[in-house]
Amino acid sequence: MTKFEDVVSRVKDVAENVGKKTGELVELGKMKVKIADLRREIAGAHEGLGRLIYDSRKSGESIDDMVDACIEHIDALNAEIEDLEERIMDSKNLVRCDGCGAFNEHTATFCNQCGAKL
Repeated sequence: MTKFEDVVSRVKDVAENVGKKTGELVELGKMKVKIADLRREIAGAHEGLGRLIYDSRKSGESIDDMVDACIEHIDALNAEIEDLEERIMDSKNLVRCDGCGAFNEHTATFCNQCGAKL
């Protein structure tokens, strides 16, 4: 029975590890989808900002407060994207190049995109 118990124990360990890895992949997928959604929202905010400025120029109305609010909103969305990208990098053991922003293996000495020292 000990051989059987050892096999069962190993199978449970493998199943647990597979479940953990699957959960991590699902979480990474969710973060990537969220980043794509945020980028679409930023594109819409840029379009709205342009429309707002165009309309204000046509009407002669001052909209500085609304422009500032749009810029703050876009900055907040960009910060959220950056946070999600950092979480993805951490989970994959990647580092970002300060020069070009490319992702690199944490063991890399130089950026695989631009060649800058990491």
